[in-house]
Amino acid sequence: MTRQVWKIEKFSSDKTDDVMSFTYSTGRRTQFDTYAPGSLILTIRNNTNQADGYQLNDKIILTAVGTTWYQWHYVQEVIFNDEPGTGTNSTATIICTDLLGRCGRIQVFEEAIAQAQTLQQIATVFDPLLPASTSFVLFGQTLELPGATGESTAAADASYSGTALNRLNLNMTTEQGRITVSGESIKLYSRSSYGLFPANITFARTTSGTFQIGYSNIERIALGPNYLNNCTVTPPVAAAQNAIDSSGVSTYGTYGGEFSTVDSSATQAQDFAQYQVVSRADPEELSFAITVSDTANDLTDLLDSLLIYAYFNVSYKKPGSGSAVTESQILQGWSMSVTPAGTTMQIFTSPAAYSSFFLLDSGNYGLLDIDHLGW
Repeated sequence: MTRQVWKIEKFSSDKTDDVMSFTYSTGRRTQFDTYAPGSLILTIRNNTNQADGYQLNDKIILTAVGTTWYQWHYVQEVIFNDEPGTGTNSTATIICTDLLGRCGRIQVFEEAIAQAQTLQQIATVFDPLLPASTSFVLFGQTLELPGATGESTAAADASYSGTALNRLNLNMTTEQGRITVSGESIKLYSRSSYGLFPANITFARTTSGTFQIGYSNIERIALGPNYLNNCTVTPPVAAAQNAIDSSGVSTYGTYGGEFSTVDSSATQAQDFAQYQVVSRADPEELSFAITVSDTANDLTDLLDSLLIYAYFNVSYKKPGSGSAVTESQILQGWSMSVTPAGTTMQIFTSPAAYSSFFLLDSGNYGLLDIDHLGW
């Protein structure tokens, strides 16, 4: 298989030849996690003091050659690994973060935040504070026309003090959408956008078939981590709201979860809680951690898909079974390690059932059949 080729630039200067290896991560591992800063950690040769030229916030561009995938990062720390004597084999570790990492360092004090739709509120308040030439891009029901506002309403805060990333995570928890970081933008997707991104990649035991990626390892994660039958939601403007799937509690006992949101009303927070216990009512739903490499695959289609698509298929066989099972999954995040030997990626997914219907706003999506659900 053709190895994936990577290019690393500092601003517009190509530094690929200096790089000995690197690791990369973006997104989150599970649907319960908040979105954390992505990282790019470069190990470079420093036998002639190459690392001395790296300064705080220098822009590092990582590009997957032959694809549309690229990512901006910003230098945050340099660790010099000096060898004694002549220093011929000295190296340096360049630690970089992505735009979410920069949001984690953007601190506001007593900022007045007006009530608005979840996505629009973030863009209005924090877009002016992002690094030059970067921005939030919002997506809703139409992929081709960015500029969505979000499906839920985020409460006002007359005096918010904290980081942009903390508020971003609160808004996206409330929205139940998703975040991707690519190129020079943070892309915020409303929950109504999930239907725009059907699966085009299948992770499978072999590489045969169109858009099929063969995995070298797969972790199939079931039961407790995904299951929820008692949910408490705490909004900033109303009392905490609770929803219970009584039939699930009767069968399995109480499996609870608590969410802090910026829901603008008790009604919206109650809809959020109901949605959680409905969509997560089946403990048999699976999540996956999937390992793939360029030693067995051409990664071009996968890397292009990671820029856009939310849904992916996972095909596997249970031990002792002769037939394959295919699950529809939502991408949550991914990481990779790149050395001269090749590129190894790990992709983290959650069940598509968690995002297959949206009932957070009963005015838009209808009322839940509470009697049928056993509440």
